[in-house]
Amino acid sequence: MSTAAESWDLANKHIDVHGVSFHYALDGEADKPTLALVNMASHNLTCWEPVLDGLLRRHRVLRFDIRGTGKSGWGAEDAFTFSQYADDLAGIMDGLEIDRAFVLGVAYGARTAARFALRRPGRTAALGLFDVALTPPVEQTGQRALGDEARRLLAEAGEPAPAPRKSWRFYENRDAAALAHTAHSREPDITPEMAAVRAPTLVACGRQDMNLAEAERIATVIPGAEFRVMEMTGHGSPFFRPGLFVDLVDQFSEAHL
Repeated sequence: MSTAAESWDLANKHIDVHGVSFHYALDGEADKPTLALVNMASHNLTCWEPVLDGLLRRHRVLRFDIRGTGKSGWGAEDAFTFSQYADDLAGIMDGLEIDRAFVLGVAYGARTAARFALRRPGRTAALGLFDVALTPPVEQTGQRALGDEARRLLAEAGEPAPAPRKSWRFYENRDAAALAHTAHSREPDITPEMAAVRAPTLVACGRQDMNLAEAERIATVIPGAEFRVMEMTGHGSPFFRPGLFVDLVDQFSEAHL
């Protein structure tokens, strides 16, 4: 019988980049487009379980723990920045001989994906920004109530959200994990810079997400970006409507990759 930590225990591939050992997983067929996923805050690479099988139908999927989280190592305290996280992803892709990828981040992870698109435009086949805001600091105090509303609506519609697993939030070092999630308080709003993005871009956000207005604003800045509102969905959209999340990613991928 499966245990809550089973997937965490089984995921044990590591690659050294910039003097740090990164925990990663690369699944799927090599001839499919690579989709690089960047985790939400406080989550490790196993958090994609609700959507992984669906995404693998069209993609080879790269997942990794950002420095200081999950089973990844870390380095100097001043290296906990979205720019560094983006460079780490580029280094992981180098080590795995992945030239270009559809880079997709959710919430906190979308900040890294946005930085990647700006710093590595030639390696960004497409960009996905879900539940995104790029302004510091981020007001999140109303997210719980909005999430409860989304779950109520889903239950009434006969589409209950999947139950979360404790393993999605496992980490090796509490202090490092805390440091990993401070970049938003130190780095500026890069929304105006997103006008330079030329990769096909999908911006999506839940109707019951405090980031909705910011996500829509970001979509207006990026040339040609597609914006989608996910109904009955709170912050952390793959955890509310995994099927819809996969459908949006697949439809966008089919149109642009």
